[in-house]
Amino acid sequence: MFKSIAYVLKENFSNVYRIFCIARYELLADMRDSKFGIFWNFASPAIQVITYWLVFGIGMNRKGYSGVPFLPWVIVGFAAWWYINPCITQGCSAVFSKINVITKMKFPISILPATVCVKEFFNHLCMLLIMFVALFLFGYYPNIYWINLIYYAFCAFMLVESLALVTSVLTMMWRDVKKLVVSLMRMLLYLSPVLWPAAFKNYPFMTYVMKLNPVYYIVTGYRDSIFFNKSFLAHPAMTIYFWIVVIVLLIIGSSLMYHFKRKMVDMI
Repeated sequence: MFKSIAYVLKENFSNVYRIFCIARYELLADMRDSKFGIFWNFASPAIQVITYWLVFGIGMNRKGYSGVPFLPWVIVGFAAWWYINPCITQGCSAVFSKINVITKMKFPISILPATVCVKEFFNHLCMLLIMFVALFLFGYYPNIYWINLIYYAFCAFMLVESLALVTSVLTMMWRDVKKLVVSLMRMLLYLSPVLWPAAFKNYPFMTYVMKLNPVYYIVTGYRDSIFFNKSFLAHPAMTIYFWIVVIVLLIIGSSLMYHFKRKMVDMI
């Protein structure tokens, strides 16, 4: 177990520059495929948020939650989701999409999930810029608690990186894994407090069940930092639980990567 974790961590830390180069190349390649380039990195999340606001905020007449207007409330939650969702769905094919590389040269395969997470972090920064502009327009201004966003962004990175290590290997073994993950992510959007508080007043037990979703911790953390001036230390039990989940996923993903590192080509 410790040998596999050390192997993955060593490969990733010793190839940090390569990870950033691959992520930058893929990001620029995506921009070159469209005429407006970086415009869509801002337009896509903005259109998505406006759609949710029209459907849930205006169509279903939701005024907001806990004294926060619905639009800034959903923008902050969606900022976290806009990073988590693509990292998980694209992380499944992190290795499979690079079969032309790993079959022709010796390549540190375990860094591929990290390249996806780093690439999508740029889109996350674009979404954060949209979020900050919207918050300023609604009268929310930075304070010391907004620094917690750095911590929660790191939490999001560790979660998706650990999960991508697992799913990228499983996808090489069974191609249906990615289709399953994409389908589950559609459901997870509504099982996370992105568009609603994910709380059941009449069924408190269900609220505790919803909190078992590690995405709950990240999305709630973003909102606590901005709207309610709460530090991550305000939820010690949830913090401990979240990092236990991440560590377990990291152990499983590292073990799979280490065990199948010489067998990836045979899985193609």
